[in-house]
Amino acid sequence: MSLIMVACNDNIPVTEITKKPANPYKENMMTASNYVAKSEETEIDSYIKRRGWDDKVQRFDNGLRLWEYQKGNDGVVNYDDELIILYNVQSITGKDIYTDVADTVVVGRNLPNIGIDKALLYLNYGSKARVILPSHLGFGFVGDADRIGTNMILVYDLEVKQKKIR
Repeated sequence: MSLIMVACNDNIPVTEITKKPANPYKENMMTASNYVAKSEETEIDSYIKRRGWDDKVQRFDNGLRLWEYQKGNDGVVNYDDELIILYNVQSITGKDIYTDVADTVVVGRNLPNIGIDKALLYLNYGSKARVILPSHLGFGFVGDADRIGTNMILVYDLEVKQKKIR
């Protein structure tokens, strides 16, 4: 598309509009983030394949992987439900990080992290599931300042125990 400016007076100054230069730092960070995401996706797919879970694990657009190996029958988990979950967490390499944890969470409050929060919305009370989280849905670049390091892919084995009455 061309833009032609016509004026009757030759003395009118013409201002040239220049495009703002790209931010190389931002572009480098985006490239690095894309590389990490693709690398994690490959690692997660390989992990699932090695275990023979290909036909069991659901894959979501945000990178979340979920295998509900025992379906609960006590009602669907909803946003803003307060509930108790039991879980173990491993790194994708198989190292135990946290074991036998019981947490009370409110769905939609991103606790213990955004990935578990999202996974709970696909489960019922009484469900048991394996949840695999790429780092951006887990604890990301910063980790948890305790046992979870930078950009760790996490594998949760969790059980949705019960809804708490508020």
